[in-house]
Amino acid sequence: MNGIHRLTGYTPSDSSKGIILVHGYYPSNWKTKGHEWTNALKDLAESEILVWWFKHDWNDCPEVTSHRLAIAIDSLKIKRGYLDQVYVIGHSLGGLVVSDLAEKWESNFQLTIHAIAAPLAHYSDRLNSCEVRGKEEYTFSNNVDYIQWKTSKDIDGAFKHLKKDPQNVVLNNGDYILLPKEWNGKRLGHNLSIQLVVDQFLDKINLF
Repeated sequence: MNGIHRLTGYTPSDSSKGIILVHGYYPSNWKTKGHEWTNALKDLAESEILVWWFKHDWNDCPEVTSHRLAIAIDSLKIKRGYLDQVYVIGHSLGGLVVSDLAEKWESNFQLTIHAIAAPLAHYSDRLNSCEVRGKEEYTFSNNVDYIQWKTSKDIDGAFKHLKKDPQNVVLNNGDYILLPKEWNGKRLGHNLSIQLVVDQFLDKINLF
């Protein structure tokens, strides 16, 4: 069922922080939908922080999904008033969704948003009828801390066939980090980038 779902099977010890994960687009013949998140989900659960999975219809326009995500976050804030920090992590198309959320976020509640291997400049002709289909410049809300995690285009299987790197955009009130081409002896491609980012993300937030 589409919507926001809490990760279960573990006991959170920190109820002040919450993490929301937003998946990308899956072709109809993709047999391992969601498997790219498996190890990252395990590590997030071991951190004992509250984690939610935002399931969405990847055939919807990004602006439709980002609007539903904003409503879900508002609802979460009401139901769990003890949350004082929410991190939103989007991968691939999910990164485009959370970037749209970051531009349109009007609440005083501060969000930290991470977009991983996200085609912010252009996704595909499939989005031609959508309002949000990629652009060259983004300006983010002052109530958002935004980080884009970029893969190397020639290593990323989703982007290497394109003439231009769809991750290259101007970020106003946001930052980007270029990921290495290899990690732990493996090619750091489109999906493995999730694991590296989650590892670095957990190292950072566990310092506080």
